[in-house]
Order: sequence, then structure tokens, then C-alpha cells
Amino acid sequence: MTSSKYYRFFFVAFTTVCLYIAYFGFSGKNELQEISDDTEALTIHVNRGRLGNQMFTYATLCGLSRLNKRKMQMMPKNYDVLSEYFDIHTHLINEATFVEKNPWLILSWLRDEDHRIPVDSNIIKGNAYPNSYTFFHHIHREVREVFHFKPSFVKHAQDLLWEFKRQKPHTQVYVGVHVRRGDYLNNSRGGGGWLKHRNGREVDMAYFKKAVEHFTTKFENVTFLAVSDDREWCKTNLSPLGILTVPDSPSPGHDMALLAECNHTIMTYGTFGFWGGYLAGGEVVYFSDFLKPNTTYRKDYFKYNKMYLPEWKGISTTETGFWETYSTSKNTR
Repeated sequence: MTSSKYYRFFFVAFTTVCLYIAYFGFSGKNELQEISDDTEALTIHVNRGRLGNQMFTYATLCGLSRLNKRKMQMMPKNYDVLSEYFDIHTHLINEATFVEKNPWLILSWLRDEDHRIPVDSNIIKGNAYPNSYTFFHHIHREVREVFHFKPSFVKHAQDLLWEFKRQKPHTQVYVGVHVRRGDYLNNSRGGGGWLKHRNGREVDMAYFKKAVEHFTTKFENVTFLAVSDDREWCKTNLSPLGILTVPDSPSPGHDMALLAECNHTIMTYGTFGFWGGYLAGGEVVYFSDFLKPNTTYRKDYFKYNKMYLPEWKGISTTETGFWETYSTSKNTR
């Protein structure tokens, strides 16, 4: 290579790197990437929810930004939760200087008008807990790639699968089972949990039996692995169905990473179970009809077909006449 070609090559390479850094920036907990002069950037209000809710919040921002051909900016609180588990490469807002302009209010699922967010709107608000796949499923491949767990979480999950493989060497299919209890049954102040306040019923053993039968009928040599915020309950109640309870893990991310590494999913309710199934990418069975029909919450916020993908299978164990005699005082145990 001649001297002139060498310097020309070096100049082009150096300029390309500089432009890349200027455009994309670096994401890091101590580096807030402010784009205060970018009127086309879009961000989203951040709730106080945990991992599953934070994933929905970010995925909603991704989906709506793509629909509207807008750049994204991420709130630091959202980044702080997700960056522990995933490599997130999105500009961060400097909250000290950020000024909301013409907030765009979303509802519980995607509407036609959400395709046309005004350019002078720089923040998505309204529904503080967006939990519908309709906001982002049009970019599902990208969302699953964004939520690919860091290597340490993947290794932990794969090591667990190999350990269970040694126990059951003929296993061909792994089904992850997520059992949500905790705050769905009892809140920290007493007086009942999420299900009671939303006129819902607790998942029952009939559901788990039907869910297990669904997979054992379709596949041979299936191993069921349960993660939960109440593993003792799982050991006591699910063991007779052949469902193995995974040992306590270091973090919620380790549990979700295991669900994502399984072939298929059984979920009860909640955002954590949704993401376990969504990231696994196989068949998903969920507990349906757990909310009382015709309530304002069911009609205006939680429609099953807006919260669960159409190809997922809902299993109902609600007996005829149950809701006519329903009482929130007896819906949990």
C-alpha cells in the first residue's frame, strides 16, 4: 500500500469511528447520553415495577419509536434495572435537564393513533404499566435480541439444564413453569393482594394438571422445571405432578434466563411469566378466566387477546356459575 493510500485509509477509518461514536454514543451507568437538541427523540415514563414491568416499558418504547420512525432515549431508572441483566445500547436522558413536551398518552394496548405520535411529543405517558404485546410485537425479533441475557445468566441457566439432564438423561423437551404467588395473593400491608383487588381468582391445581397433560400428550420425555417466588409451595404441591422445583437462584434474572432457555412454557399470570414464555419462543400455556368478567378492569385494561399472543393456549378451570357466587374474601388461600 502506497503512503498516500495508507493515510487516506487511516483518515477514512478514523472519521468512520468518530461518526459512529457521535451518533450512537456509549451506554454506561455513569454516562448519561443527553440529546437535548434532538427534537425527534422519544422517551417513556418509567414506573416503579420490577423486572417484568421494566421490560414491558422498554419494549413499548422500542415498538412505538419504530412505528413512528423516531430515535429513542431511555430513562436512567429503566436502564438501571435492565442493564443488570442485558446489554442495553440506547441513549440515556439527563433527567436534570430533560423537559417534557406534549406527552403522548397511551392506553392499555396499541391504537391506530399511536402510529402517528406528533413530532413535538417527546415522552410517552398515560398508562404507567404498559403490559400489552401489541406495542412491540411487530419488532419481536429485535425485542428478543435486546433481551438476550448476559453470558453469566445464560451459563447459569444452561448449567442447571445439564444438571437436570444428568438426573433425567432421556429428557428431550424442557418446559419452564412460572408460578406467581407473593404479592398476587398477599400484599406487604395485609388485606389481600393483586388478585383480590382486581377481582381475580387464584390458579388451582386443575390448571397445572391440564397444562402438564397438554405437553406430555404432544411430546415424549418432557421435564418440567418450576421457578417461583414461593418455591416451598411448589415443592409441596407440584411434585406429585412430576414438576421439579429449581433451587433458589441469585436473582430474578437467573430465573427468567432459565425459562428463556427452555423449549416451552407454562405460566400462571404476571409480567414475569409473560417474558419467560415470550423469550423461550416455543408453545406457551397460560391460566385464563382468572379475572371476573364485565368489570371495568377487564373491559378497559385487561383483555386476554391483547395481553397474550393469539397462538398461545389459554386453559380455563373456572366452573360454570363460579363468578355468580364469587367473593373476594374467599378467592385466595
